[in-house]
Amino acid sequence: MIKLTEKETGILKVISQIAGIFTIVVALTMIFSLVQLKTINPLDNPALISVKDQYDKDPENAGKAEQVRAMDLMARKAYFASRRQVETGSYILLAGAIVFVLCQRLIAGNEKVFPNIPGEKPDHATGQNRYRKYVLVTASVITTGAIITSFILRSNLPDLRPSRAAANDPEMQASADNEKAGRKAKRESEEIIAKDDFQPDATNYPFFRGQDSRGIAGGSGYPTDWNGESGTNIKWKIQVPKYGKSSPVIWGDRLFVTGAEGTQAEVYCIDKNTGNILWTASASGITGEPSVLPEMDAEAGLAVSSAAVNDNAVCAIFASGNLICLDHDGNRKWALNVGSLNNVYGYSCSLIIHENTLVIQHDSDQRLSMMGFDINTGKMIWETPRRGRPVWSSPVVGTFDGKPQVIINGNPAVTAFDPADGKELWSVDVLSGDVAPSLAMNGKMVFAVTDYQKLAAIKPGTGASVVWEDNTYTSDVSSPVANNEILVIATGYGDVACYNAMVGDTLWTHYFMEQFYASPVIADNKIYLLDRGGTMHVVKAGRQFELIAESPLGEPADCTPAFSDSNIYIRSRYNLYCISQN
Repeated sequence: MIKLTEKETGILKVISQIAGIFTIVVALTMIFSLVQLKTINPLDNPALISVKDQYDKDPENAGKAEQVRAMDLMARKAYFASRRQVETGSYILLAGAIVFVLCQRLIAGNEKVFPNIPGEKPDHATGQNRYRKYVLVTASVITTGAIITSFILRSNLPDLRPSRAAANDPEMQASADNEKAGRKAKRESEEIIAKDDFQPDATNYPFFRGQDSRGIAGGSGYPTDWNGESGTNIKWKIQVPKYGKSSPVIWGDRLFVTGAEGTQAEVYCIDKNTGNILWTASASGITGEPSVLPEMDAEAGLAVSSAAVNDNAVCAIFASGNLICLDHDGNRKWALNVGSLNNVYGYSCSLIIHENTLVIQHDSDQRLSMMGFDINTGKMIWETPRRGRPVWSSPVVGTFDGKPQVIINGNPAVTAFDPADGKELWSVDVLSGDVAPSLAMNGKMVFAVTDYQKLAAIKPGTGASVVWEDNTYTSDVSSPVANNEILVIATGYGDVACYNAMVGDTLWTHYFMEQFYASPVIADNKIYLLDRGGTMHVVKAGRQFELIAESPLGEPADCTPAFSDSNIYIRSRYNLYCISQN
């Protein structure tokens, strides 16, 4: 037993008392919260029911419809937040109990023993020990009960998914019918799957979320089972020299990521087959670089934006405003500073290339614009100002009505620009708030979402308009992915929802234990969903939920994976992995 001084023992007693009180309070709070979540349906809120009743009497009242949507969304968000707190509380509770028990053990092993003096009355040591045991047993029972209760009850918590709720609640079913009545008449014609000629390359994965930044990978034979700790199906694993949250991009046999530490920013070229770092290029010391780091989220850093690569250049941008273009051997082609990118969370917009134009989404508190640079010379060939507020999404490339266009998810507008001259092609106001997810696309529509707002399907082009919208499931960071049949969204609450992309009906939903920041990717008729804990959930890309595999890295991961030649590349918090079936 560790021998402690009297002062150290006193400190442990104070820590033990605090841990004991904390454990009991958290345990009782959890039990109360679990019972409340189990017995109270947030959608039965009297205020919400009253507004729904008013809307049912006047279904043409647009203001009342918006009020119903807003209150319904708030109720669902509050419920999911409470559920997440309960799950996290299980582990916090366990930690508090461990601290309490450990302190008690150390204290018990260092209590002074005094000899009995004949005729002297016994001291209170026996009573104190009995009291301590009583507290220990009480805390243990409450803690154990709370943890067991949480794991038993949370699997049976109320399900707020529209399909099940509507089936059991006639009022909700009526409200849902009213909301979808306008599009049901068109369903038969709209469900005919539109032809999509998008065929991504099996080798090159040039941008954030792949070709055109659509979140769809080419090729086949991608692994579904691996384990980062045991090494199963891990071809190689390396540590990137500097920290970053940029996702890997690939051209040929070369993989590119960025990293930064303090004001020092770097671009790395890695052999995708071996994991060897082929070269490192500095992206610091560029004329115009600020001497003080810009404002940013504590976990973000300078290297959040993913690089962009084509057959002869790789370009990277950092939150310092430094923009650099290199050839595939690491030689600098050009570099410049685009000006302040300062905003509340830090700059995170990734780059994209269309033909010979490098497109930058410039979002800061001082300036909102789209910029086009000649990728060979670094000369700015166009800049188009934007209205609204800064966002943290990234541009995508789509072709509608035979015309290529760069499209962004902004606040308030989803807007398309001609990549040749920057001219605005179309715009429609959709979202407000903190917009971080990038757009999803298929052959006919564009899909925009942000948390505490809504998910909206947009018909692009002249006279662009919202075709359908839903506010049941929204993501805060992760971008959705779509093909011409399904739209998949992964939320910051652990829910994944699959919609009929053409008409907006919910096909299936599934709740996972972890949050999602990485964006889902469709590859080889499967949906790859990487949660923040580092576990990849592989689901069949179809109209019914079918879980194929769950594969852990063994460490946290927020970056979107890259897919190339049947291998998957994942940047975790600490390492970069190549995952191969063999």
